[in-house]
Amino acid sequence: MVHVALSFLFAIVGETTAKPLSYEDALAQAQKEKKPLLILVGARWCASCQIMKRDTIEPMKESGDLKDVVVTYIDKDERPELAEKLMKGQTLPQIVLFSKNAGNWRRFSLTGMQSKARMAELLGRADGTPVTLR
Repeated sequence: MVHVALSFLFAIVGETTAKPLSYEDALAQAQKEKKPLLILVGARWCASCQIMKRDTIEPMKESGDLKDVVVTYIDKDERPELAEKLMKGQTLPQIVLFSKNAGNWRRFSLTGMQSKARMAELLGRADGTPVTLR
């Protein structure tokens, strides 16, 4: 009976914790779907990075605030070369947003902990329209 209960629990957990897209897959999806690409550059040891992911980005994804954006995460320690190309300075976390307007990709960024309101402001700047949080 315990085995059945554990199997059921793991099945539920497995469904709710989808593996995030790799940077390469996220970039390809953003290009294909013509959506902005939002990247959180952080590290496992960075408490602010984990809080930002858990308390800002994930709730925004769940509420639909990021439904028109492809989101991915880069661990600075696991992908140092890519992180160096994406980041401005060494402060973590960093949000990098690429948005295509008039045929050209533009880069926007925020450094440090950010609220949902600041994230919405960044998204609005990127596409030229104000974003209201749900």
